Amino acid sequence: MSVTTPKSVRAIGALMRRGAWLVLIAGALLVGAWFRFWAPVLVRVVSVERGTVVQEAFGRGTVESQREANVGFDLIGRLSDVLVDEGTRVTLGQELARLETDQAEADLRSAQTGVAAARAALKRLAAEEARARAVLVAADRESNRATALSVSGTIGTQERDEAADRLRLARADLDRVLAQRGEATRGVDVAAGGAEQRRASVVRATLLAPFDGLVTRRLREPGDTVAIGSTVLRLADTSQVFVSAAIDETVLDQLAIDQRSSIWFPGADEPIPATVSRIAWEADRQNHELIVEVAPERLDRRVAIGQRADVRIEIARHEDVLRIPLAMVQRDEAGAFVYVDAEGRVALVRPRFGLTGESDVEVLEGLSAADVVLAGVGPGGSLELGRRWRTQ
Repeated sequence: MSVTTPKSVRAIGALMRRGAWLVLIAGALLVGAWFRFWAPVLVRVVSVERGTVVQEAFGRGTVESQREANVGFDLIGRLSDVLVDEGTRVTLGQELARLETDQAEADLRSAQTGVAAARAALKRLAAEEARARAVLVAADRESNRATALSVSGTIGTQERDEAADRLRLARADLDRVLAQRGEATRGVDVAAGGAEQRRASVVRATLLAPFDGLVTRRLREPGDTVAIGSTVLRLADTSQVFVSAAIDETVLDQLAIDQRSSIWFPGADEPIPATVSRIAWEADRQNHELIVEVAPERLDRRVAIGQRADVRIEIARHEDVLRIPLAMVQRDEAGAFVYVDAEGRVALVRPRFGLTGESDVEVLEGLSAADVVLAGVGPGGSLELGRRWRTQ
């Protein structure tokens, strides 16, 4: 009969504990290997489908108006009134601002007084002309009579010559009056022209709206002195707006007038239908972009001139084609590829792609409508070939 000593019991216990740890480690390794090499990998799944692929050119721009004007006075003066504020809608011919007109009105009254005086002088000269003509008729008649009497010997040569001298003096006096009347007539015209200029200055001291629009800026206040060409107000016609967007020059040959487009405003849920209205003839030499103007078909929301807006211009559209989401396409050194299902396992296919849209890409060859496209859920979406897969 053998006897187990305490020392041998401790040795047996140590061996049993060591064996348990080895079993646990081996089990953990087996479980890790199963998850690493044999467990189905989690994937995103998309079926190849038929639909529409639209290729768009993107640009970021600002809202502009077809008609904008910096309005101001064409004379120097001091503002007495500004009759509108920013955001005020105005109509054609509406008064917007006024200059102080005290001096201009005083000048107009003075000019009108000068016109009245010139016309009175002209009227007086008309009366003098009538008198001078009467004197000339009488002198002519007297000269003719004296000439006849001189021939018959009734009067002497001296009396005949005196009558002829009176006739010449009468003619000279009429010529003088006629010259004065002509000068007075020109004086009336000059005075009337000066009065008209003063009247125009009074009229020009009122600033009128050149078209129906909206006051977008108020740059001067009453009491300010303005010079010729100084901007008092800025107007814009908000009923005729467009978006001026910068588009990459590489799509220039694909752009056309009246091309279908859309305008996206920040925070808006839906785009506004639009069309291309103008394509610039010159590109920026630094960033190689060109300006394209896109006009909305309708505008049911309030906009501000200078407001930011994004533009998408449809440059190509393919209907009823095979397509997959662009996010499912992977790339490596050999080019583009996709992961597909091959009897429950991950396989790799390199299709030939066609038109690329914002979110979808056209499939020309390599996939059919029955194929299932896979992508990993982790960063990059890469998968191990041959692995079984599962969805969430």
